[in-house]
Amino acid sequence: MNDNFWTSDRIVSASAIFISLATLFVFVYQTNLIRTQQHMSVYPHLSLGNYYSGSLEYKYVLANEGIGPAFIESIAVSDTLGNEYESLSDYVFGELYEDDSIFIYNSDIYEGRLIPAGEEIALFGLIDEEQLADYGLPPNTLEGEAKLREILNSEALKLKLTYRSIYNDQWYITEETTLPIGL
Repeated sequence: MNDNFWTSDRIVSASAIFISLATLFVFVYQTNLIRTQQHMSVYPHLSLGNYYSGSLEYKYVLANEGIGPAFIESIAVSDTLGNEYESLSDYVFGELYEDDSIFIYNSDIYEGRLIPAGEEIALFGLIDEEQLADYGLPPNTLEGEAKLREILNSEALKLKLTYRSIYNDQWYITEETTLPIGL
């Protein structure tokens, strides 16, 4: 057996293999960082919220506060009794009565809908006095606003909205969450 196992050729070869493996590790790590950065650069962040509560300008809004578009995958609306609804509008209109005298506008969200970054959709709001006068309707009242806000923020309402980014990363929000939850 030769006592000079570590000759200069073997040391250079081992060093080259070590450097190659280190380079491979750095390359894989950088690729992972770039992929994460790409996904975060189009991160949609949906949130539900009440705007102008306690006023006749009240509206319930779905906003994309992220930096990328959100594609709606599904929406599930139910109540604590186990009743399921086709949409949030069906739930709200099912809770309103004719004698409530609330004049509202609404916009539904549905599977496949795109919400661009920085955009918001007023899901429900009170029709302003000028439009009500044009239709010959009486003005909304603060009691009506309180009733609409109570329905939309009721503990009986169970809402789950699932959405995705352009890279197919998925999240969902509920009426109770303040941050999107990843799937």
